[in-house]
Amino acid sequence: MQQADQPKNKDYPFLKGGGEMGELMRTTDWSATALGTPDTWPQSLRTTLSIILNSKFPMFLWWGPELICFYNDAYRPSLGQHGKHPSILGMPAHLAWSEIWNTIKPLISQVLAGGESTWSEDQLIPIYRNGKIEDVYWTFSYSPVADESGEVAGVFVTCTETTAKIVANKQLEETNRHLKAAREADRLIQKKLQENDNNLRLIILQAPVAIAIFRGPEYVVEIANARALELWGRRLPQVLNKPILQAMPELLDQGIKQLLDNVFNTGEVFSVKELPIQLFRNRKMTTAYIDFVYDPLYDAEGNINGIITIGTEVTTQVLTRKRIEESATEFQAINEELVGANEELASTNEELTETQWHLQQLVVEIEKSESRFRNLVQQAPVAICLLRGRELVFEAANDKIQFMLGKDAAIIGKPFEEAVPELKGQPFFKLLDDVFTTGENYYGNETPAVINHKGQLINGYFTFIYQPIKNRDGITTAVMIVAIEVTEQVNARKKVEQAEEMLRFALEAANIGTWYINSDTRELKTTPRLRELFGYDVNKEMTFDEAIGQVTEDFRDKILEQINAAIENGGNYDFTYTMRRFNDDQLIWLRSLGKLSRDHENEFTTFSGVVMDITEQKQDEQRKSDFIGMVSHELKTPLTSLTAIVQVLNMKLKNSEDSFIAGALDKANIQVKKMGTMINGFLNISRLESGKIHVAKEHFDMVLLLTEMMDEVKLTVSSHNISLAPHEHVEVYADRDKIGSVISNLLTNAVKYSPKGKHIEVKCVVTGNNIQVSVKDEGMGIKPQDIDKLFDRYYRVETAHTRHISGFGIGLYLSSEIIHRHDGEIWVESESGKGSTFYFTLPL
Repeated sequence: MQQADQPKNKDYPFLKGGGEMGELMRTTDWSATALGTPDTWPQSLRTTLSIILNSKFPMFLWWGPELICFYNDAYRPSLGQHGKHPSILGMPAHLAWSEIWNTIKPLISQVLAGGESTWSEDQLIPIYRNGKIEDVYWTFSYSPVADESGEVAGVFVTCTETTAKIVANKQLEETNRHLKAAREADRLIQKKLQENDNNLRLIILQAPVAIAIFRGPEYVVEIANARALELWGRRLPQVLNKPILQAMPELLDQGIKQLLDNVFNTGEVFSVKELPIQLFRNRKMTTAYIDFVYDPLYDAEGNINGIITIGTEVTTQVLTRKRIEESATEFQAINEELVGANEELASTNEELTETQWHLQQLVVEIEKSESRFRNLVQQAPVAICLLRGRELVFEAANDKIQFMLGKDAAIIGKPFEEAVPELKGQPFFKLLDDVFTTGENYYGNETPAVINHKGQLINGYFTFIYQPIKNRDGITTAVMIVAIEVTEQVNARKKVEQAEEMLRFALEAANIGTWYINSDTRELKTTPRLRELFGYDVNKEMTFDEAIGQVTEDFRDKILEQINAAIENGGNYDFTYTMRRFNDDQLIWLRSLGKLSRDHENEFTTFSGVVMDITEQKQDEQRKSDFIGMVSHELKTPLTSLTAIVQVLNMKLKNSEDSFIAGALDKANIQVKKMGTMINGFLNISRLESGKIHVAKEHFDMVLLLTEMMDEVKLTVSSHNISLAPHEHVEVYADRDKIGSVISNLLTNAVKYSPKGKHIEVKCVVTGNNIQVSVKDEGMGIKPQDIDKLFDRYYRVETAHTRHISGFGIGLYLSSEIIHRHDGEIWVESESGKGSTFYFTLPL
């Protein structure tokens, strides 16, 4: 059955004037139902529907063998905002009322079979509405409806929902129980005050009415019982020790602050009934009606220091009364009953007000224990317990100490030794006994203890105080324990101390000095070992300016630049320099490494690092360079003579018919050239390190130089094909001989390290303001870990394939130095097993 998508074709008089339900029935497509269209409906059905639709009293009708549902506008509210409306119109009863069908079916069958009416009052029939099953009370009648043949064809229902009346009666009973409980609480309070003033707080927390205490002009919540939290719609952590208007901001614009200020400033009690207040409860704003009293609290000097509020929520009663007042005349009998209930509630509220007055008188007694209570509350974030009597029986223990001891609330009422047996053999039982005997506090700082945690004995460290509690006569009656666990802090400190000790040993063993510079003030702190390296008095602190003053002039500006750059940019600092020792003016080489550190606010504050004496290492390098230079010079003379002899022999035996002699001389010439290249390389290294190498720049064609070097290599190499990619002639300004040696070195390396790949490709291209030359081979390639060290002096890649390849590791180092002295760059791109491409660039 669906509503018609087009305007209705007919008007049915018996459906007119029926409100929204009449309109809905006229616009519904009934043709698909067992009833057929309204023109075929029997007169008895039409008459009954006309009565139902035009009645202001809730009615509905079940018609036909399937008991099809009809109802009027007055019945719709009973279905709820999100219930069945209007989906049950035209549905069979067993589908429309599936949740209660088994309950109502016997009554319907009785009416249909016997033709007699039935009636029930305040019957509980839960129905599905507002998205859930609700408990609903009904007063209703079922009456048979006959068709034209006189047979019962339907059931006519009139009904009134009496849920409000039943709920009001139950609330009245609940209020009476609360009143009785309040009176019982009053009796218990009087008794408990005589036993122990600490129990007063529990009485407030367990009171059957809402009670809370606000302290100070900010109205900070000192205590609030469960009834108050329920009324406010808050949990205790959301309000405790917080200003009430901060914890419940919805009260700010409702005049509550003005009421509190008036009571706090004037001392006048404020009492009100059924005050409507907007509260944020259950994730939404709701209106609650409250009967409450604001009563000032005084300190020992008679000054107001707080407010106690005692309240009762009467929302249900107020809403019930309002619903009753708005009901129609049909519910007059219910109204009279509810009026009587309200009168009883009013009388009950008067008795509750009297009870509240008695409770206010108890506040004076509560004040006597406030100081003690505040101390306990202030220490709540730490572990705390109270041990009563000589046996030190647990009288109170908060969650913190229960967790610390690995226990639960079962320890309350047990002696300390019985509750915590794992502490036997440790000093704590005796310490507690001494405190109880002497009446003097005991403080433990980072004391080790073995405790039972989750069934396992573990070692921990604790900072605690054992404080005696004395009566008015000065006699100790209890001991209070306040403790915190500091195991993590102690273990962390020990690890730091151990790490610092290991670092100190390592630095001493490595003969390394350490330093610290304040990044703002440049204040310098040094270790005795560093002052010893500098030749300074080890018992005095050295200033930053004193240390820099000993650096030789050629490094002084550079080291200051490096330090300032590291401090400003937060980068690493690594600098090698020379300085004069303080005590003997000896020149020494030092390497200094450092890094900027952050403080707890993530700001750079301390620049620290280490210094190593590398004088001996530098002297070894210098001796090696001197030896290589000397040997190279000494080899140069005999090599020059040998070269001349080979060349003369070549000229004299040029036409010799002895092929062996000609071949031997060619090979000898090749080897002499190789030796000459090697010796020149060593000499150039020696000149580089002594600063005597000279770069003689001139204008020349790079492409012609590449061609010459390729032809020269081809004279000694027949195993590889060396080609130059298509190019244009480009003129550069550089040292032609030295750039030629770089190209020769790259070409010979490509041949040496490509035993299988036979093709070598040379390219020359212009990129921006630079010329870029590349040499690509199909050789064995270079592993990633070797690429960064490839241009270091004397570095050679050691693999099974390179073991038999000659060389000293100076060619690429010398090439790198030559290119850098021309303000160019040199690098390699390679993949192991797939060949390498070496590049260098020069400014045009």
